Amino acid sequence: VNGREVAYGPQLGDVLHWRYETLDLAPFLKKGVNLIAAEVMNWGADRAFGIVSFRTAFMLQGHSEPECIVNSGSSNGWKVLKNEAIFEREVVWRGGTEIIGGFYAANPTDSIAAAKYPWGWQEMTYDDGDWKKSEALYMKPLTAGASHAWTLQPRTTARQVDEKQPFTRVARSDLKAVAVGAVFGKKPIEVPARSRHKILIDQGEVTLGYPKLQVSGGKNTTIKIKYSEALYNANNQKGNRNDLTGKTIKGISDVYFLDGGKNRVFQPIWFRAFRFIELDITTADEPLVIEDYYNMYSASPIPVVASFETSNPLYAQVWDICWRTLRLCAQDNLMSDIYYETMQYVGDLRPHLMAYTALTGDLTYFRSAMEQFNNSRLPDGNIPSCYPLKATFVHPTYSLIWIDMLHDLMMLNGEKDLLKSYTGEIQEVFDYYETLVNENGLVGKSAYPMFIDWYVPKGGNSVANKEGNSAILTLNYAYTLGKAAEILDYLGQGEKAAFYRTEGRKYAEIVRKLCFDPARGVYLDNPEVEFYDQRASILAVLTGAHSEKENKVLMEKVLDEATAFDSRANLFYYVYLFEAMEKTGVGDFTKELKPWQDIIAAGMKATPEKRIEQNPRSEVHPWTAHPVHFYYSLVAGIRPTSPGFATVRIAPQPGDLKFIKAKYPTPRGMIELDLRFEGKLMGTITLPAGMQGEWVWEGKTVPLKAGETTL
Repeated sequence: VNGREVAYGPQLGDVLHWRYETLDLAPFLKKGVNLIAAEVMNWGADRAFGIVSFRTAFMLQGHSEPECIVNSGSSNGWKVLKNEAIFEREVVWRGGTEIIGGFYAANPTDSIAAAKYPWGWQEMTYDDGDWKKSEALYMKPLTAGASHAWTLQPRTTARQVDEKQPFTRVARSDLKAVAVGAVFGKKPIEVPARSRHKILIDQGEVTLGYPKLQVSGGKNTTIKIKYSEALYNANNQKGNRNDLTGKTIKGISDVYFLDGGKNRVFQPIWFRAFRFIELDITTADEPLVIEDYYNMYSASPIPVVASFETSNPLYAQVWDICWRTLRLCAQDNLMSDIYYETMQYVGDLRPHLMAYTALTGDLTYFRSAMEQFNNSRLPDGNIPSCYPLKATFVHPTYSLIWIDMLHDLMMLNGEKDLLKSYTGEIQEVFDYYETLVNENGLVGKSAYPMFIDWYVPKGGNSVANKEGNSAILTLNYAYTLGKAAEILDYLGQGEKAAFYRTEGRKYAEIVRKLCFDPARGVYLDNPEVEFYDQRASILAVLTGAHSEKENKVLMEKVLDEATAFDSRANLFYYVYLFEAMEKTGVGDFTKELKPWQDIIAAGMKATPEKRIEQNPRSEVHPWTAHPVHFYYSLVAGIRPTSPGFATVRIAPQPGDLKFIKAKYPTPRGMIELDLRFEGKLMGTITLPAGMQGEWVWEGKTVPLKAGETTL
């Protein structure tokens, strides 16, 4: 509006749930003539997997009769130009020539020919005399009922906010005018004519946004801008992220072909994620002047209201990398990562939301995701592994996790009407799983891949469970049956709840009978394959296969580094490991933070996709940001004992921590702890109005009421 950027969007959805933005343009308007302009982009078949598209179109609509003056359409003076200067650049991810790490599902990058670009299209002074009148698409979008095209619905999450982010420093440069350590924008930088130079920027941590490059002159110059989360050595290993010696940049890139004009500003159409940026500049007969270069950081605000202080500084360090990961991935939806796939995966989202809600108490993204996933449901009862999605990826294990997330949401907010609307879909998932059960009672082979966790050296399954007949897959089913039973109990459907609970116990007992090795004291994953998987023993603890006393013994085996497992949980599966520690009271959470300590030691500022020794592809992956949730539920021991956090149990497991001072948000208000464990236990617990609970410590239980309790 009048040359100022107001917004971009809309929020990603699907054609049946096409989101629209609601904007207040008044602060951008002036008396007299105003200019409203919009840029509409469609990457076609190569668009990101998370972008569903019907066709290219634009609609602007005022909410009242006076506001209708802005309505899109030729009658209000709207004109259209197809921008012939921008071309999408395919990202070649197969073979590892352009990017390292495999599957790339985000948008193509940009190629811009400046000589063809309609410079100044946002400004009042621009001459649009050769633009065509806009044409109406007579496919009326509706908000309910039927539609020939888009069915409009309002945005369900917070809009992104932009923030200017200067580049931190130049890490390498073969251009004399740019020394190592230099920053952009302080003075113009001249690149000589008929030369080629490279400048490497190190932002110090991974971030994302829309890098803006302002240049003048340099007609026929080519600038290739490459973005990467990390640098690589000759063996494509990352090593310590702060050690740049002998490493090069590999990643996606934009290419700009310059026309020699003054104050040309180039920025990507879609956001870029990076810690490192390389400018590869080849000039022709004119020198190029770089006026400025900076990033416009863009993400939805994260309203952090929780806090956690303790005696071990590692907790603050891990908090920092978890928080930064959550902050970067808060976009239209909560993204799986910010570079490679950028989608909303079901399995990824459960630990992601655990962390997000622990820090914020905000359920906006949670409700939005549950609705979107249910909108995607397939005829066989499964939901795609991620959504929105232009393709079809299905992991039935993620359909179970959708039910687990319903249970998580129930315990947080207790909304019965929401839960009731999904009870039929819960049964559909279980109906599908019953078709997979082998004669021996174990979950068998599916036509879909049954992703469990990242295994070493790679893949989402082991040799023991790739074809089913798996203790892990069966116990996953039993675990979710138990969660569903609690949902149905809460909704007053006791008979069905009892059936789910009985079925869950049945499958847990079948697994114990077929897969538990009493001599070793741990579980095989497959009774026909000698493969001891730590994940199976973790799930056995959580599904009622053993008595309370047996669970403690099994959990000690699970956590013992001397136990000869053929495979151990990766960082995603630590969600279940930490939950089993909560249930049994066994283990030292500080000790189990060792993988995150290794992440920090490797110079990383966010949580990655896998263990650091696996050279993880993604540097920002929020499914491993879940430790901050367990600061509260495990270390501080704050867990709801009834839906909607009506009642709470506080049973801390501090290990050798000397004190815990915490604030934890719930829908009913803030829970506050101030506890000291040196010698005699001392401290206070404050519950919000309307909440009751119990304090459990060293085998004793003390009732808690709203307000402050002194221990």
